[in-house]
Formats: sequence, structure tokens, C-alpha cells
Amino acid sequence: MKTFLFSTCLLLIFINASGQTKNEVLFQAKIENRNWDHLYIKDTDYNTVQIIDIDNDGLFKADLSSIKDGLYLLFDGTEYFKIYLKKGYDLQITMDANHFRETIKYSGTGSDINNFLAKESAYEVDYDYGKLSSAKTNKKIEKLIAEKEKTAIHRLNANPNFDKEFVAIELGAYKSHSDELKKYYGELREMN
Repeated sequence: MKTFLFSTCLLLIFINASGQTKNEVLFQAKIENRNWDHLYIKDTDYNTVQIIDIDNDGLFKADLSSIKDGLYLLFDGTEYFKIYLKKGYDLQITMDANHFRETIKYSGTGSDINNFLAKESAYEVDYDYGKLSSAKTNKKIEKLIAEKEKTAIHRLNANPNFDKEFVAIELGAYKSHSDELKKYYGELREMN
């Protein structure tokens, strides 16, 4: 009888531990002062790939297994913020929509990368773009943009355990952003 009970307990523990497969992406959000009763997951071209409705407990819950691994935008009706999703993730978000940049917090599997993205968003909002606007030469603009990109890469590289695919996506995004800034501020300088 003891062997049977022990075997049953082990089986239940195994079933519970393997309840989430590596092909699932579980997501849950608790948002105070929410803007809508829906959250939208959009691709980086702003196309909606999934809508998550609020449940009876005031939570947004979804299985996002149909979504491919990668970078997405989460839209709460007012604000967009980046989110990285990957098979096997089990993400929980808490935040106050009135102060989302200051309060967004991820927990669960995949939280390290997504908390990093939240901090990066705050860095981007706080960056002094006035320095670029007031630069007198294209060379100075390019130097400031290169410094901005180098600082972002340094922050990324300070996390050696990050998923390699995520790191590649972020490095590409930094390069693309730098190219856009050079073009925009170069054209702006030429007009003045």
C-alpha cells in the first residue's frame, strides 16, 4: 500500500510538473486602471495577431501557443510596449495603466527578457533627443547616435543568459533605430 501511495504521489507530481508543454506560451496580466477590456498582441507592423479579453476575475489570460517566437507589441488601448514571446514561456504582468512605464513588472518564465524590454522602453523615453537636434554637424550627430547605440548594446550584453534569438533581434533593432536617427537628423539639419 505504501508503494502504491508513493507511486501515485510521484505520478501526480510528474503530471503537475509537465502540465505546461514546451509548445505553450501562457500569458496572464493584472492591470489596474486599465484602458480597455481587451489587450491586443500585434506584430511589429502593428497587425493584430491575438486579442485577449478580460475574464470574470479581472485578469487577462491566454494561451498564446499559436504565436511564433519573437518580438511583439502589447497594446492596452492607449500604450504600446514591446513583449518577447517564446514557446515554453509562462508570463505574468502586473501594472497600473496610469503609470505603466513605472509600474510594469513581469514574473514567470521569460520575465528576465521582458523586464529588460520594459527598462529599455524607459531609457528610450528618457533619452535627450535635444542633443541630436542641436548638433551642428552630421559628424557630431553620427557620434551621438553611435554612443547611444553602444550604450544600448552594453546594457544588452550585460545579460549573458538571454536567448540568442532575442539578442539577435535586439541588435538588429538597435542598428535599424540608429540608421533611422541618422537619416532623420541628417535631413533635419540640412533643412535648417
